[in-house]
Amino acid sequence: MASSPERLVDPPRIDRPSFLVRLARSRPLTLFFLLTYAWTWIWWLGVPRFLPDSKAESYGELLFLAGAFGPTVAALTTRWFAARDLKICRLWTGWSSLAKGLAFGLTAFFVTTILAPSAAVAKAPAYALHWSSLLHWTTYGCNYSTFLGGPVPEEPGWRGFALPRLQERYGPVRATLILAPLWAGWHLPLFQMEGWSSATPWQFLLIVTGIAFLFTAAANMSKFNVLVAIVLHAFFNTSSRLGNALMAGLPRRPHEMTIYTFVVFVGGVVVGLAALRIIAPSIDSLPPLSRTSAPNL
Repeated sequence: MASSPERLVDPPRIDRPSFLVRLARSRPLTLFFLLTYAWTWIWWLGVPRFLPDSKAESYGELLFLAGAFGPTVAALTTRWFAARDLKICRLWTGWSSLAKGLAFGLTAFFVTTILAPSAAVAKAPAYALHWSSLLHWTTYGCNYSTFLGGPVPEEPGWRGFALPRLQERYGPVRATLILAPLWAGWHLPLFQMEGWSSATPWQFLLIVTGIAFLFTAAANMSKFNVLVAIVLHAFFNTSSRLGNALMAGLPRRPHEMTIYTFVVFVGGVVVGLAALRIIAPSIDSLPPLSRTSAPNL
């Protein structure tokens, strides 16, 4: 009886992950920052070039909002390529952590970005500032853009995704020093918008570095609850209104933007570093966010 011919079986095919998948798994932060800049700068610099001048202004706010979502879109994309899920940040870490992060953050931001700069700029003693203005809701000027104009589109990416992963590798101080210039540089196209900021790019970098240390300390106190970062970002965006209300009608020193920059930079770094030093033991005990099973956004 003749034996049946031997059947050749092809070995199972193993699909090699794509370049983006390999990059997301090996260097997620690199991919995150590249995508963040690419997404935002396309909306802020690229798209307007293809719009007629008559429509560029009417679509300006929409283009700004679309670009502002760059950090969150980049974080979601990176996480999807790396793990096929959308767990980019902690949305809830408990009432105690939320309270600690907000209590420290709001106090530190008020002192560093409102009280200290106002006292330094105004040619008047601190008691002469218009403290009663802080009791009026209209002073804060809150509207839909208070949160949608930066905090909600940005913070799931900056403090939700990037900061804890940078901190896991470099520690909180070096992580902040890496994130701050990247965060500041991401805003560069906005300096082409008239009236967006009275600071120069270098002043803006120093201001962002100062408040970045406050963000890092508050984030650690809240166990990286992204709600804390969103609230603090919104508060900072209204801080100039509050400072102007405190100093309304008072004589001011020359070069007030330079004074403001110096006070915020030094105050933010000093207060942030002091807070990080105090809570250092609890920082070491935080579970890595990249492997957390806590509720995520």
